[in-house]
Amino acid sequence: MNRWKIRDGNEKDREEILSLRELVFREEEKDKLDPRFWDWEFMKGSAGKALVYVVDHENKIIGHMADLLKLFSVQGETVLGTLTVDLMVHPDYQRKGIFDALAKYAVQQVKEKRGLFMTAIIIRMPVLLGAKPVGWKEVVKLPVLVYPIRFRGILNRYLHFPPLSLLLGGVIRFFYLLIFGLKRRMRDVGIEIEKVSAFDRSFDVFWQKASVLYPIMGIRNRDYLTWRYLQHPTRNYVIYRAKKFGEMRGYIVLRKVDLLNFNSVVMVDLLALDEETVSALVEKGIQHSREEGDDLLGMMVPQNHLYSKLLRKRGFLPSPKSFLLIIYPQSDKEVLLSPESWYVNWGDSDVI
Repeated sequence: MNRWKIRDGNEKDREEILSLRELVFREEEKDKLDPRFWDWEFMKGSAGKALVYVVDHENKIIGHMADLLKLFSVQGETVLGTLTVDLMVHPDYQRKGIFDALAKYAVQQVKEKRGLFMTAIIIRMPVLLGAKPVGWKEVVKLPVLVYPIRFRGILNRYLHFPPLSLLLGGVIRFFYLLIFGLKRRMRDVGIEIEKVSAFDRSFDVFWQKASVLYPIMGIRNRDYLTWRYLQHPTRNYVIYRAKKFGEMRGYIVLRKVDLLNFNSVVMVDLLALDEETVSALVEKGIQHSREEGDDLLGMMVPQNHLYSKLLRKRGFLPSPKSFLLIIYPQSDKEVLLSPESWYVNWGDSDVI
C-alpha cells in the first residue's frame, strides 16, 4: 500500500498547490490563486525563496506548508526567522497525522537554515491545537480595533432602512463625538503628512532609528517595504509619510478591504518615532477613510501595546475579530516568549 511522503516543493508544484488551495480555502482570499501572487510570495521574497513543503500520495499533492524567510531585529541584532503560512491538507486525508508530520518537517528545515525562530499569525483554533504538541508557543493576542467612520452605514447593515439608519446614526455619532471628540483635538506640533509612491533613502534612515523602539520587530527597511507594498502583483496600498522639520518621523500604509463585512480601510502598517507622530498618522488614516466613504477603519495590534492604548483613547473600539501570534523558538532566549517584546501588525502577515 502506497503511503504519503513529505518532500521539498518548488515552482514546478505551483499549479497543484494552487489547486489544493482552491479546494481547502474555497472563497478565502481569491487573489492568492493568481500565479503571480504565488511567485511574488514564495519565489521572490525579500529575504530569499520560501521553504515550501508538500505531501505526495500517488503522484498527487495532498498537503502543503511553507515558511517565508523573514529578517527580524531582535534587541538590535538582525536575525533570520520565518513566517509559517498556508497549512493545507486535502479533505480526504485529514486526521491521518499529516499536520503533525508537516510541522515537524518544517522545524527541521528551518533549523538547518539557522533560523532563530518561526512565527505564525493564526485565527483558527484547530491550528493552535495542532501546533502546541509540536512545540509552538503562544506569545500575544492580536485584537482588531475599529474606528466607526459612517454610523449610518454600519446601522443600515442591520436595519435595512436608510431613513432610520440616518436618524439613529446621527444620534449615536453625537454621543460618540461627545465622548471622544475632545481627545481628537491636537495642538499643532509641526508634523507634515505627505502621500508617497516610492520608498526613498529616508525610509532607511528612519528605520535605523525605529529599529530599537521594540525588542523584536520585523525588518522594515526600504527593500522590504518596496517588496511588500509596491511590488505586490494583486493588491494596492496607499502610503503616507510623516515629517517634522524635514526629518522623517513615521509612516502609515493603508488598504481598502472588506472587514467584518463592512466597506473598510485598514492600517496595514504603522510605525513612528513618538506618540505625537503616531496620533498624526492615525488622524490621516481617519481622514483618508472618510474621504473614501468607508464605514470602518481598522488595525490589528498586539494586546496592551502602546499603539493599542493610543487607539483606544482616540475612539477605536474592540471588534469580534482577533488573531494570535505563536512562535516556535529555535533558541532559549527568554525575550522571544515575552508578549511585551513584540511589535507586529498586518504588514507582518500575508493576510492583508
